[in-house]
Amino acid sequence: MSYKKSKNKTKGYISLALYRLMLSKDYEEITVKEICERAGVSRMSFYRYYNMKDDIFIDYCDERFEEFYNSVKDLKTVDAREFVLSMFKFIKKYSRQLKILKMAHREFMLLDQLNSYTKYVVSNLKTDYLQGRKNNPLFPYFISGGLFNVILYWISTDIKMTAEEATNMLFDIVNL
Repeated sequence: MSYKKSKNKTKGYISLALYRLMLSKDYEEITVKEICERAGVSRMSFYRYYNMKDDIFIDYCDERFEEFYNSVKDLKTVDAREFVLSMFKFIKKYSRQLKILKMAHREFMLLDQLNSYTKYVVSNLKTDYLQGRKNNPLFPYFISGGLFNVILYWISTDIKMTAEEATNMLFDIVNL
């Protein structure tokens, strides 16, 4: 097995262990030792990839963002509605992890990550809509803050509305 596959497998075990522990225990009470025991890895393996347990979530988010961004970055024209719909479908795909994060009262971690990802998308995605907003330093924060609250609302309602309905409602608000 290659190093990359082994690394991803170990990180996957650690991530899964943390999420499972979060289902039955307060986040603050979970120790690195418990995560390692549940994951079946040594503390040395844990610290090879992470400095603290918050890093597990950040790493997981980064991997999901990369997966999403790779699915849209090469599109010749990125229609705003299509982009938002793709985003909502993607969020729905990982809604279980978001619900667990919300249960653990760690939502702020998601907002921090959304701020970074939105700045990256605004800077790097080539669309007419974003081109005129790249120089506005408030724009990415406005978008990520709104998105954060929409995501929290959506998961708090057990995602009863479809990705299409959420997209339509959002576009109705911002009149895009």
